[in-house]
Amino acid sequence: MHERPEASEFCAQFAAELGVSGKIHKDDFIFHFLATHPSFANLSEAVRAYFYDGRRSSDLVRQLLYEELGFDAGAGATMLEFASGYGCVTRHLPKVLPRISVTACDIHPQAVDFLRCELSSDAMLSNSIPEQFQARRKYDVVFALSFFSHMPKSTWARWLRVLYEHVEYGGFLIFTTHGLASLKYFPVKEIPRRGFLFVPISEQGDLDTAEYGSSLVTPEYVTKTVRRRFGTPIALFREAYWWAHQDLYVIAKRGTGLPARPKGLIGWAKQLSGRALRRADQGLNRAARSPAASWRRP
Repeated sequence: MHERPEASEFCAQFAAELGVSGKIHKDDFIFHFLATHPSFANLSEAVRAYFYDGRRSSDLVRQLLYEELGFDAGAGATMLEFASGYGCVTRHLPKVLPRISVTACDIHPQAVDFLRCELSSDAMLSNSIPEQFQARRKYDVVFALSFFSHMPKSTWARWLRVLYEHVEYGGFLIFTTHGLASLKYFPVKEIPRRGFLFVPISEQGDLDTAEYGSSLVTPEYVTKTVRRRFGTPIALFREAYWWAHQDLYVIAKRGTGLPARPKGLIGWAKQLSGRALRRADQGLNRAARSPAASWRRP
């Protein structure tokens, strides 16, 4: 728990409002980031942001699955929440997505233990080397929130391939990146010609900033990488969709000789209709930027 005793009271208050656990690990990086952020007038506001932002992210996932990607709310499915941290979002998923079987995954052993023992979540340990990561199974959805916003170029596409490999045929890889609207937060104001910017800076002090820093990619870079690696277009794109500056991407995993879709999902042809792909292309070609939030998620 945070070293300030009043934090426990605020955690209990806001957790009760949302019907989730109020337990916080002492090493929860996101919690500490918010608790010390100068944009909040007091600790109560910061703690409220931690819990309500976690709920908002869970609600956005629900919206994506049921309104954008055609999942049937009455049917079950599986999801890997990759780079889950200490449960900012994880604690809300059972309440928001009761029909989705979620497995959380993080690089920190203490985070995995906390998720299992204190939040009663299914959780597994990640790996610092992409090719050595092996989940127990493949999933209908792999969700990586603000993970590719930290990977250097040496591992960015490698992690994309590995996570894509853990998606079931007919499923989706959902991830966010720092996009054009995030550039205002970077110390470097010019994006390299190829569309990948990385600076070895991170608010998370226990990881090597050469391996976990801050990266920014253009939609063109992501589009070309996805087409080159998987031979498929971006199924869904939303600029500055998360925290008003991180871009959202969805990659659909399809192929010849597809097995039956998971029960309850809308047919493949409808999921990747021409209308949906045109929407994605229009989003990728837009230059408009959304205003950034008063605090940014690292």
